[in-house]
Amino acid sequence: MKTLILPFLFLLTFVISCKTDDMEALEKKTNSYDVYVAGMENYKACYWKNNVKTNLFSPDSTTANKIIVENNDVHVLGKNRNNFNGSYYHWKNNVREDLGQYLGIPSFAQYQILDMAIDNNDNYFIGYYDTSSPIANQRYAFCIWKNGVKTVLNTYGDIIYTTSKLNIFNHQPYISAIIYDGASFQSGYYVNSTFHSVPDISWVANFSENTNGINFLYIKNQNYYYRQLSTNTEVLVDSNVSPNLAYGKIVSEANSSDLYVIGSPYLNNYYYKNNIQTTVPLDPNYSTIQDMFVLDNNIYIIKQQPTSSFASKVYINNIETQSITNTTNLFGNAFNSIYVTQH
Repeated sequence: MKTLILPFLFLLTFVISCKTDDMEALEKKTNSYDVYVAGMENYKACYWKNNVKTNLFSPDSTTANKIIVENNDVHVLGKNRNNFNGSYYHWKNNVREDLGQYLGIPSFAQYQILDMAIDNNDNYFIGYYDTSSPIANQRYAFCIWKNGVKTVLNTYGDIIYTTSKLNIFNHQPYISAIIYDGASFQSGYYVNSTFHSVPDISWVANFSENTNGINFLYIKNQNYYYRQLSTNTEVLVDSNVSPNLAYGKIVSEANSSDLYVIGSPYLNNYYYKNNIQTTVPLDPNYSTIQDMFVLDNNIYIIKQQPTSSFASKVYINNIETQSITNTTNLFGNAFNSIYVTQH
């Protein structure tokens, strides 16, 4: 009997020790980093810092779609959920700006704010609005605003700009876009207001920077590709994925060579790290990877249930740290965006 008990006790001690080590490692990471999660609860925009919620001053039925923290200032982009072209808001430390007013968009105009970036306390937004121009191909103006000052990048007679994304590198805005050049449609990206064509793209995503330079994610021939812009080299992520016109995001750290690609809802329960499919091992029912952030080789993920309830969870290195649920068929609670800073 002793020979049976001793190995069992050793195994039990080993398992407890492993769990303790994991929790201590997670506690160390939690104590060293601030994790910000933006979304909504009870149909109101809010964000959480290390699981502590801040309600954003907002009308009912709003959601926070993106959060950025710079110099201890918390910036949140959100919108009214009532309709496709509802009101958009920017909160800085919970002081709200109505973006339609701040950006000088006519009160009667249809518009969408597509993305936000912050750089050295300068705020940038990209989007389009209806100019009501009677001139063909000039009705919808695609613009970037820096601190409220507008630059028109492109105009067209229909809405073609809805997937554009914005990132800032070396104080220069990079903007993905499909545009009309006066004769035909072109796909590619802007650096400041100069357009660089990348042919045959059907859908544009965002940019990220690693030790190899700036990388641009897009869809071509129903597959994810990214282009390393300094060498103009195109890389296929995976030929077995057919995302069509789906969400995608490329994520990296400036001091690492690693690249991550997520894509909701076509990359269910996995992402690509350096073009290798990587499965998230926990909670396969939460199969949609909504957002990802990487800092010091730690991976922070928001996952959602791809059902009418849209329950959400946050994981740090595959350990669940935060969750939110919904009453069945009521989409009033969600995590949408994650951002991490180091103490």
